[in-house]
Amino acid sequence: MSEHSDTNIKKSVHRGIAWASLASSLVGVLDIVATILIVGLWLTKEQFGVAVLAISVFPVLDIATDLGLAAAVIQRDDHSKSRISTVFWLNLAMSVSLFALLALGIGPLIAHIQGKDVIAGLLTAYGAKLIWQNVYFLPYALMKKELRFKELSVIRIIANFAEFAGKVGAAAGGLGIWCFIVGPLCRVFVTGIGVQIRHPWRPSFVFKWSEGWDWAKFGLKTSAHKILFRFYSVIDKQVVGFYFGKEALAVYSVAYLVVLEPALVISEIVVNVAFPTFAKLKHSTEKLYEQLISFCKMNLVVMLLFVGIIFVGAEEILAVFDMRKDADDLAHYTSGAPIIRLLCGIAVLRALSFVIPPFLDGVGRPTLTLVYTSVAAVALTFFFLIFANLFGDHLGANSVALGWLAGYPIAFGVLVWLAFTILEMPSYKLYTRLAGIAGCGLAATVSAAGAKWALADLHIGIRFAGIVVTMIVVYGALLSRFQGINIRSVRSSLSSD
Repeated sequence: MSEHSDTNIKKSVHRGIAWASLASSLVGVLDIVATILIVGLWLTKEQFGVAVLAISVFPVLDIATDLGLAAAVIQRDDHSKSRISTVFWLNLAMSVSLFALLALGIGPLIAHIQGKDVIAGLLTAYGAKLIWQNVYFLPYALMKKELRFKELSVIRIIANFAEFAGKVGAAAGGLGIWCFIVGPLCRVFVTGIGVQIRHPWRPSFVFKWSEGWDWAKFGLKTSAHKILFRFYSVIDKQVVGFYFGKEALAVYSVAYLVVLEPALVISEIVVNVAFPTFAKLKHSTEKLYEQLISFCKMNLVVMLLFVGIIFVGAEEILAVFDMRKDADDLAHYTSGAPIIRLLCGIAVLRALSFVIPPFLDGVGRPTLTLVYTSVAAVALTFFFLIFANLFGDHLGANSVALGWLAGYPIAFGVLVWLAFTILEMPSYKLYTRLAGIAGCGLAATVSAAGAKWALADLHIGIRFAGIVVTMIVVYGALLSRFQGINIRSVRSSLSSD
């Protein structure tokens, strides 16, 4: 790979991260604000708990529909019009089949297990969205391969504003939990239009199984690990709903939303850029290693700031969701503060674990990613069920959060070992390269806890502002002093040629 090519990739990566950061930040903020408004003003805990049983399955359906074929488009270079068209028809067939399965099998089954018929209707309606996604999934993947992250980020921002308006508007208009269907439908409609405008594409009426099968095999491997990831990210909610009821699930889900959903959004800032970047660097072990460390550092710096604030300010954050306090509520959302603190440890690990699967996929080893997610799915499902049975009577939904802490580090250790086996390096090198950043985050979190204690008697808003300001100032100062990371260095990196 030439020096000029390396420079172009570096510039595209930096600019891609900047645009992805803007898009992901806005998406995360809009999602949190929409949820606060919906659960705080229009839905009871019982209603929100029922909605979670359906909407927690949505990400699994999105990945199952894609079959990993978009990843194959990005990773592979042997494109042809007939091959691309074959991939499109494969994906369309999968989405139609999944819609039928939701309507006739999966939806009614989950509704029967959880005792709520409306779940079947929600899942069937979401199936219609899966079919529409075929309008843009291939040109979207082609734009990613071309590292056109600015255009994709603009489309994503506009589409998520449409989702916010649709979701909140539907809730305010009295549609209840159906607002969680209206929102995504608005998002994919706008995304389809935007992508087709920026990258017009139409399939040919060609289907050659021999040309699509190799890509399908690669896609199945990458999608299998993503489906397993979403499975263990869903099963905890199904366990909470089944063992502890819909109101407990509402409290657990809000705590989960505050910690792990933003953690996913934050990580996607880098992950959206990581896969195509690793795919381009796959022939240079040294460059792969340095890029992996760089992405891990980027994620960890942002994640530790976020985790420090929510760990210390859990009660203050959850109080916002309690705008609507029904007299017969047994527990308010603030009771989920222990769950937030338990899940903070998982958020830190995810800052790193989200970067490694794109690395494994980018170098053409998706089977190893599947090994990691298989370990995670088995370990976490085991601990969710065991802890709910052993400790549920005393800890309630907190027992499932403890299951995360017991099971996820096992899978994380396996993932890091697999990645560094490919690089032919000891895995401890990752931890030593990141130890300084972790120390800065820990010290800043302790300082923020001190600020909360000092401001304990003041208004909740002032107290939370004190936590945030202390965390930002102390963390920023420590990073600048000991890690050389500051606004100037970040600006220089983003603008470097």
